[in-house]
Amino acid sequence: MPASHKGTGRVTAFSMFGPVFGYVSRLVDGYQTAYVGPLTPGVRWPRLWHMATRCCRTTAQDREKAQWIITQATRAFVMGADVVAKLPDAAWRLEPGERRIDVADWASHHALVVGNMTVSDLTPEQISMKHSCYPHYNED
Repeated sequence: MPASHKGTGRVTAFSMFGPVFGYVSRLVDGYQTAYVGPLTPGVRWPRLWHMATRCCRTTAQDREKAQWIITQATRAFVMGADVVAKLPDAAWRLEPGERRIDVADWASHHALVVGNMTVSDLTPEQISMKHSCYPHYNED
């Protein structure tokens, strides 16, 4: 795994349609990169992409779906929406098999990397499935 896909820093954990996701933003080779991935056991990163597909317009391309994902993550970080935890200095990691998309300077980010995330400082209760008023966005 590349060194840029793990680190220690500010992590925001937030729930969206049930699962809990992690968000990290880092400057990598001069480009601001957002890392977003599921933290809830049993939820894999394609689920996040599925949510973006269901919530974006039907003709949305990958960049627009990636921008939607970044919007949800930054909404949690900036507005505190559905935040489970904000960790100022936590170790995080994305498993191999992630997906990277250029987002053309969206919400102060140049790229999004989605993958299965782990953050050791979070408890099992924090990363467990949460109640959602809109669970249908998480269904197949």
